[in-house]
Amino acid sequence: MAQKIINLLRKSCFVALFLSVLFFNSFCFAGTKGSISIIIDDMGYDHYVMQKFLEIDLPIAFSFIPGTPFDYMSNDFCKKGYTVMLHMPSESLNKRLNDYALLLKVSDSKEEILNKLNKALKSVPCATGFNNHMGSRFLQSEKKMSDTMEFLKQHNLFFVDSLTCANSVGYKLACKHHVDYAVRDMFIDNKKRFNYVKQNLMTAIKLAKQGKNVILIGHDNIVDYEAIIHLKGKLKPYLRDIKENLRQCQ
Repeated sequence: MAQKIINLLRKSCFVALFLSVLFFNSFCFAGTKGSISIIIDDMGYDHYVMQKFLEIDLPIAFSFIPGTPFDYMSNDFCKKGYTVMLHMPSESLNKRLNDYALLLKVSDSKEEILNKLNKALKSVPCATGFNNHMGSRFLQSEKKMSDTMEFLKQHNLFFVDSLTCANSVGYKLACKHHVDYAVRDMFIDNKKRFNYVKQNLMTAIKLAKQGKNVILIGHDNIVDYEAIIHLKGKLKPYLRDIKENLRQCQ
C-alpha cells in the first residue's frame, strides 16, 4: 500500500514538473514573439478596393491622402475601429511627382506649412497619425520637419517615417519633439504582382517568428488586398495595430 502511494506521488510530481516546463516554455515563447504592423497608403482614390479593405477585419492602419476624391471615407474606417492616418504629400527630389495642392515644400514658410497641415487634417478629421507621401526632399530638411513635428505634437498625432530617402531626419526629429514614432521596414509592393507581395508578407511572418517587430507599408490596390486576404490566417497571430509598435522618447 505504501509503495502504491509512493508511486502515485512520483507520477503526480512528474506531471506537475511536465506542466510547469510546458507553461514556462509557452510563456517564454509568447514573450519573445514578434509582430507585424501594416499601413495601407494612398487611400482616397480607389473606391472599389477601399470598400474591400473596409471589411477586412484586421488591425491594419489606413493612411489617406487629403484632397482625394474619397478622403471622406476615412470616417467610415474610423467608425469601424481602424486606425486612420494622414498621408501627407511632401516634396520629392523628382519634380514630376510634386503635383499636389497641399504639398509640403522646402520653400514653404512655417505659416504655410501649418496652414496646409490644418487643411489636410480637416479633410481627414479622425486621423490619429501621420506619414509622408513621397518627401525625399522635404524629409531631409531639419527646419521644415521641425515645423511639422510641432504640429503633430500639438494635435497629438504619431509619426511614421516612410523612409522614402536614406537621409530622412523625420524619425530623429520626432524623438526630439517627443512625438511617438515608428520607421518603415519594408514596402511590400514595389512590384504590383501577387507573388511578389505574398513573398514579402511571408518574409515579414518569418521575421516576426524570430521575435522582430516589422513595420510594413502597402498601398490601396487590389493586388495588396488579395495577398493579405490569401495569407490572413498566417498573418493574424502576428498582426498588431501600428499604435502598439510606436517608439516613445522621454
